[in-house]
Amino acid sequence: MIKFKTGDTIVHPVRGAGVVVRLMQRLWRGNDELYYKVKLLAHPDMSLMVPTSAAETLGLRRTIPRSQIKKVWRVLHTDPQELPDKHKTRYKVLEDKLHTGDIFQVAEAVRDLEWRQLCRGKLTTKEKRLYDEGMEILAGEIAAVRGVDMLAAQTQIMEKLSECREKDEQTGKRKH
Repeated sequence: MIKFKTGDTIVHPVRGAGVVVRLMQRLWRGNDELYYKVKLLAHPDMSLMVPTSAAETLGLRRTIPRSQIKKVWRVLHTDPQELPDKHKTRYKVLEDKLHTGDIFQVAEAVRDLEWRQLCRGKLTTKEKRLYDEGMEILAGEIAAVRGVDMLAAQTQIMEKLSECREKDEQTGKRKH
């Protein structure tokens, strides 16, 4: 069983990065259980209550080590994957990647949606929502690992995506 303590930075696969601010006993539906109270980085005014007994099942994990940030940048720099033409299938593929809890899959989804936006000129409403969600999850973990705020992390991500676009334009690769 994974155990976190107050002050640990963790990642929820759907809600993103946060800090365990408290361990607290709580009575819920007749059960007295220990909970993690997590302050979400992307939404500082919100907190998440997670039963300690369900943390592993829900996919709560520690943030990646700082040494893995370069791998995230490499994912953003690799060629995008071809997304399915069928909207429902494409949406499902992207949503599944975002909710794996794996930062590298989230980076892939953000990269692929960024590229789709460049090629098509815009994203559908659902794709835009997925892009924003992916950016929030990715930026939250980058912010937590690098010790910066969300805006700085989003800026770093956008810079990496921009570097990739510029490189492609210079080499004539991936023209749309």
